[in-house]
Amino acid sequence: MSSGTFMDLVQHEFMVRGSWRKLNRVRLSRSWCVAYILIVAAAVVIVTTYLAARNDLELSSFWYMTLAFPYWIFFLGYGAVKREWSNDTYGWWLTLPIPRFRLIAAKWLGNCLKVWIAMIAIYIALSAYVLILTSTIDHYTYDMAVSFMITGINWLTVVAGLTPFIIAAGMLTISVMYSTAKPLTPLFWILFMGGFSIVYSNMNEYLLPEGRLETAGPATFFPFPWELPAIIIGSWAVAYGLIRAVTYVMDKKLDL
Repeated sequence: MSSGTFMDLVQHEFMVRGSWRKLNRVRLSRSWCVAYILIVAAAVVIVTTYLAARNDLELSSFWYMTLAFPYWIFFLGYGAVKREWSNDTYGWWLTLPIPRFRLIAAKWLGNCLKVWIAMIAIYIALSAYVLILTSTIDHYTYDMAVSFMITGINWLTVVAGLTPFIIAAGMLTISVMYSTAKPLTPLFWILFMGGFSIVYSNMNEYLLPEGRLETAGPATFFPFPWELPAIIIGSWAVAYGLIRAVTYVMDKKLDL
């Protein structure tokens, strides 16, 4: 398979629009979708600006809202595979004249890129908004904005580093559900969702010691223990193993 074909499959992940059945039930034009997004964004800006003007807005609250990212990333990987079954395109997808591993790797990489692009966009938008606040409201200082931006880089770097593993975990979970090993599906849910819960419950001690999402004081770049980079790098190897496991399930264990 040429690299061009592989990248075409990666690009295809950016073009999908979810389940056709759901889209057929709720027919909204693109203009209406954009309008709803703009209305929600405007409401958020108005409310947060009002709170900021009253000095009731903690800048760190923006990053706390992103604590749900790992769950969103998991379900993004989960949905990437499920969509093929929801749209009845799994037969076409699996019979493409492409090695199964590369077929799955393209879907995995496409969704990883989606996450990373979304994170960059969110970071830029939030940073720009906070800079505007600091330039227009006296009790927010430039140092607070810099601290906010550094904190965001630290936190989103961790999430971005773990994204390959989380995407692969979601893909494996749904793949097992469509296989002869379907009875193992609850165990995968317990393993991955329970693992996320354990990480979050110990976040203050391991991932975010001394309130690393707080931006009241000066922030430093990547103030994490050395074990964290090792865990992230190790998760990439685990992600590769999970993609291999998805390939095995798709090759040998599908229940069609």
